[in-house]
Amino acid sequence: MSHDRFGQVGQSALDLLAVALRTRAGTVPELAALAVREEAVVRHDLAQLEAEGYVVLRGDHLRCAAPAAVVAEVVRRRADGLAGDLVAGLADLAEIVGRLPSLAEEWETANPGHPAWDVELFHGPEAVVDLWHARQAREVLRRTDVVLPDATGLFVADRAMQEVWHEASRGEGRHARVIASIADATHPDAQERLAQELAGGVQIRLLADPPSWFWVADATTVALPVVWGERWPTSVMAVRDRSVAAMADWLFERMWERAVPVHSGGAGWHALLALMSSGATLEAASRALGLSERTGRRRLSEAMSHYGVGSMLELGVAWATARPD
Repeated sequence: MSHDRFGQVGQSALDLLAVALRTRAGTVPELAALAVREEAVVRHDLAQLEAEGYVVLRGDHLRCAAPAAVVAEVVRRRADGLAGDLVAGLADLAEIVGRLPSLAEEWETANPGHPAWDVELFHGPEAVVDLWHARQAREVLRRTDVVLPDATGLFVADRAMQEVWHEASRGEGRHARVIASIADATHPDAQERLAQELAGGVQIRLLADPPSWFWVADATTVALPVVWGERWPTSVMAVRDRSVAAMADWLFERMWERAVPVHSGGAGWHALLALMSSGATLEAASRALGLSERTGRRRLSEAMSHYGVGSMLELGVAWATARPD
């Protein structure tokens, strides 16, 4: 069976969907008659369409969803799948690049003055911070995007280093963006540092569980943990290579789109649902947005009324289908 690019739906099912949309058939037997097909064949095709969200079946009763909303949801799922593939790719890359220094030594012995690749390694409890500042001291980084799953080591700022970091986020063509975890953003000890970063011009968004520490700067340099998935790695590397940086940049942008700005409680229920869809509890999501849990519950109630649903499961499905990204 051939499938189209909008999910696991064959051409026969798509043709049937066109008939259903055009005729607004309300039952399976009615649709079979209008499509001039055997009812068993129609049910088989409807099962495909229902699996992808194009139709809703309740017994013999049939309702078509808005095609644009369904396609948007399929695209979102495919993008999530690509992001997952890229996370795995970066993990493999970190392992491969981690072998490079020893191989590069052998290369340099035979080819002095011709390095195999521009890779720099830092080790130690402050490697995460030291690497960025070492790079910044040699070559001004104008745009730095950081995924920071564990920021506990940064709750208390080093003032001199913080000023350099803030300076990198100020001025035309510059920015510093950070994706942090909800747990860190809601930690009492992090609130002063969080306020300082926001005041310093750093853009901060939140995810429930960022996959690994890494950063990418100016579409040329990417920093990776030697062991992918570490939340605060003690062995890190910077790789200056545009193709590698492009992978990390694409992944960061997809994560940034899904993440929610910190303290964005005025954004209605969308920010709350976005955080909860990434795994946060109602309490944690509410705190991250600067809301009380009571206000968070009220936002959920408003969302249920808006979408005309009666359960959190139905709300999640309705909101995910309607969300703009």
